[in-house]
Amino acid sequence: MTDYLSNEVHVEKSVGIPGVLYAQVNVEDVNVTIGRVDANRIAVYANTTADVEIMNQLTQNLALSLEFSAIPEYDKKTGEIYLKALRLEKFEDQNGELPQDIAALLKPAVSIIGYALSNEPAYKLDSNKLKESLIKSSEPNLVIKNNKLVIELFD
Repeated sequence: MTDYLSNEVHVEKSVGIPGVLYAQVNVEDVNVTIGRVDANRIAVYANTTADVEIMNQLTQNLALSLEFSAIPEYDKKTGEIYLKALRLEKFEDQNGELPQDIAALLKPAVSIIGYALSNEPAYKLDSNKLKESLIKSSEPNLVIKNNKLVIELFD
């Protein structure tokens, strides 16, 4: 899932109002762990860069470390896994240069990255691969067991 997100999902978002509070955010590195935050949730770690402009001041270049948690949801028709019910678990300025009041303003804007991640599949079964095609055609259920994403073929 980490490879799929890193290679297939590209998140670049602009949020805010230019001249007031505006940020251009780019997700550069994604890592996924399963069942470690909560038993039924996936943790998505994202290293991001952000160019932030506040009240027409000079743009600050920030390196942010983000952690989202989500519940995986499998679409049986398309064979895609989506990350739903995303929560922002961690928001950290890697350089320690971001004032707390600005961080408080940026957190809701950063949540838009989570929204973007929830609207793109985190993984898609490949119909061109025999094993994945067979799994997709059986319309399985998706569950988390022992910190692994498990595809159950039978109820």
